[in-house]
Amino acid sequence: MRIRVKAWENPPQELFEYEESGQVVDFLEKVKPYNGIYQEGISLVFIDGIRRTEFACYVEDETGIYEGIFASVGTGALHLTLDTTNHLHASLRYPQVLRLLVLEGKDVLNVKNVKAGDISFDVRYSEDREPSLEVNTIMREELESTIARRAYKELKAHIVLCDGTLSHKLRNTYCVGYIKTIKKLFLRREDRYILNKLRKGQRTPIIKVHYQRSEETQEKVDKYTWYVKLTQEDSIWSLARLEMFANVEEEEVIKIANITAGILPRLASEPFMDTRSPQNLLPVRELERALRRYLGNYSIIRNKILSSLVYA
Repeated sequence: MRIRVKAWENPPQELFEYEESGQVVDFLEKVKPYNGIYQEGISLVFIDGIRRTEFACYVEDETGIYEGIFASVGTGALHLTLDTTNHLHASLRYPQVLRLLVLEGKDVLNVKNVKAGDISFDVRYSEDREPSLEVNTIMREELESTIARRAYKELKAHIVLCDGTLSHKLRNTYCVGYIKTIKKLFLRREDRYILNKLRKGQRTPIIKVHYQRSEETQEKVDKYTWYVKLTQEDSIWSLARLEMFANVEEEEVIKIANITAGILPRLASEPFMDTRSPQNLLPVRELERALRRYLGNYSIIRNKILSSLVYA
C-alpha cells in the first residue's frame, strides 16, 4: 500500500444542513408573530462539532487508486445556566476527538486503522458520497447524536440545542435542532409574509412538516419547526430555524419554542466578533474554540502523516 497526499488545496469543509424534501403539513398555531419568553435560571446544553482536514490523499495498492481524506473531528457539549457565572472548564462536557482516514469505495484496505507515529486514524469507507461529506456524516450521526442523547439523559437541562438538523437517532427526546443556514423556507408562499412581521425576540407559529431526510422518510418521522428573529435587521439572514420531533407533546413544543425566541437573541454574536453572526451563538463559538484545542497542533499532525505514512 502507498499513500500520496494531494498537492493542491484541501476540499471544502462546509457542513450541509440536509434539508432535502421538507413538506409543510399545517400550522400548530394561529398565523401571527409570537413573543419569546425569557426566564432566569434556564439551563441549556449546546451540542456541536468541528472538523479539520489534515490531508486529502490517494491510496494506491494492487487493486487500484482510491481517493481519501485524513481528518480530525472534535465534538462536545457546553452546559450553561443563564444569569450565573459559567466557567468554561466546568461547563465543557464530553469532549472527544476522532481521527479518520476516509476512503472512497468499500473495504479498500484490510485494516481498521493506520498509525502516523503515535496517532491512530480509524479507517472508514464512503461508497455513495465524497469522503469529505462522509466525515460530516460521521460527526453528526455518530458523535454529536451520541453526546446529545447522553446530555439529555444526564444533565437534565431545560433545552438541549443541537447544531443542525436533528438526527433520527434523537427521536423520543426533547432535543432541539438549531439550523443556522436557511436553504429552504418551510412556509407556504401565501404565509411567508409572517417573516417580514417578526421583530427581534419573536418567532413564527410552529409548523408541522413531513420527512426531511432519507432515514426519516423510511421511518415516517414528522417534525415541528419554527423561525426565530435573532436581530432587528430587516432580512431573512437575521433568522434561525429550530425544530423538534413531532412525537413531543404540543404544549411542550410551544413552551420550548417560546423560550428559544426569548433567549437566543441575547446569545447571538455580532459581526465584529464572528463572520457567521448572528446565527453562530456565543456559547457555540466558545465551544468550537475549546474543541479546536483538543484537535492538537495542525503542523505536527501533518508532519507525522508525511513521515510515517507517505515517505516511509
